[in-house]
Amino acid sequence: MAPSLELVTSVEAFERLRPEWNELVDSMEHPEIFYRWEWSFLFFRHCRAGDELFIVVARDAPGARISALAPLCLRRTRRLGVGVTVAETIVAGLADYQNFLIRGGVHRGRAVGEILDFMAAHARHWDVLDLHQFCSRDSTTFQIMTAAQNRHDWTVRTHIETPVAVRDLRPGRAAQDNKQLRQISNKLKTLQARGFEVKLECGDIATLWPVFRDLHIRAWPGSPLARDDEGQFFDALVSSEGMQDHLNLSFLMSEGKVTAACFGFVDARKAYYYMPARDRAFDVDRVGAVLLLALVDHYAKSRTTFDFMRTLGTYKTWYTDTIDVNLRIVIHGNTSGRAFAYGLYDVTRRFLVELGLPRALTRLLQRKRPPASGQ
Repeated sequence: MAPSLELVTSVEAFERLRPEWNELVDSMEHPEIFYRWEWSFLFFRHCRAGDELFIVVARDAPGARISALAPLCLRRTRRLGVGVTVAETIVAGLADYQNFLIRGGVHRGRAVGEILDFMAAHARHWDVLDLHQFCSRDSTTFQIMTAAQNRHDWTVRTHIETPVAVRDLRPGRAAQDNKQLRQISNKLKTLQARGFEVKLECGDIATLWPVFRDLHIRAWPGSPLARDDEGQFFDALVSSEGMQDHLNLSFLMSEGKVTAACFGFVDARKAYYYMPARDRAFDVDRVGAVLLLALVDHYAKSRTTFDFMRTLGTYKTWYTDTIDVNLRIVIHGNTSGRAFAYGLYDVTRRFLVELGLPRALTRLLQRKRPPASGQ
C-alpha cells in the first residue's frame, strides 16, 4: 500500500495532532522529552513569530496512524545580502536533541527516504534544510545523511556540534572516576551534618518554579529564562498538562535558603540534567556537584539512564566515559544560489573560528590597548 504524506501548515491542524504526536513519540525506539508535542507547539507559539509551519506527517495509508513525522518550520533570513528560506526543526537552541520522529518497528531508511522525497517535491518552498542537534545515538540521524547524500542533485554538509555524556545507571555498567565521586560523596555527608538538606523531585512545581527561575537568572546572566519569548515558553511548558508527569525540580537548601537547584525532566527510562543553577556564594561548598551526585544516586533506583545533555564539562566525565555527539546536517540543491550564499557565510565563519582567528585578534588588541590610568 502506498504511503500517505501530508503537510501541516496551520496552527489549528498542528494543535489537533497532539494525541497522535505524543503516541508516536512514546512508540519510538529512542524517544526524547524534547520530541513531545508540547515542546514544539509551545515553542512555535512563543518563539517563532513570523515563521511558518512545515510539518511533514507520514502514514502507511490515509487515515492510518502516524508512522513518521518531520517537525519542521520555515524561517526567512538574509546571508550576504541574499534572502534565504531555511527549513529547520521547530524547536531550536533550547532542545538538546532533535530528529525526525519514526515509530518503532518502522523501517527508518524507508521513512526517511519518503520524507526527503516529499521535501524535494516541495523544494520551491525552501532553500536550505538545516538540521541541528541530531544525536548519533539514534541511527535515524545517519539514515538522513545517507539518503540525502544519495540524491545527486543535493549537496550535504555535516559536522559535530556538541558532545553529550550519558551514564548507564544499571549496576556495574558505567566506568566512573571513583576518586572524584568519593570526594563529592564525602562533601555531601559533611554538608548534611551542617544542616544542608537535599530535596529531590519537589512536587509543588507552581510554587517552586519562580524560585528556580530567579536563581537561574542570577547565576547565569545569559539565561534564556531572562528573555521575554523564551521565558514565556518555559512558563507555559512548566504549566502545561502534558508535561506535568515529566518535570523535576530539585534543591539543596541551607537554613531555608536555596544554595543549588536543578530543573530537569524524566521519562520512563531516564532522567535529564537540563538546567542547573547555584548560588555563587556557596561555591566553596561545591553545592552544584553535591546536588548532582544526589540526583544520580536517586535516579539509579528508578531509571536506567542519566543524561547529562550537550556540552561536556569535566565534572560530567567523573560519572561516565560514554560519549555521544550531536550533529548538524545541512542539505540544499546543487544549483541554488541562495543556498550558496547561506553556506558561504556559515562555512567562512566556522573556518575562521576553527583557525582561532577571533581569539588571536582579541589577544592582539589587548596587547595594543593603552594601559588604564594609574597603572
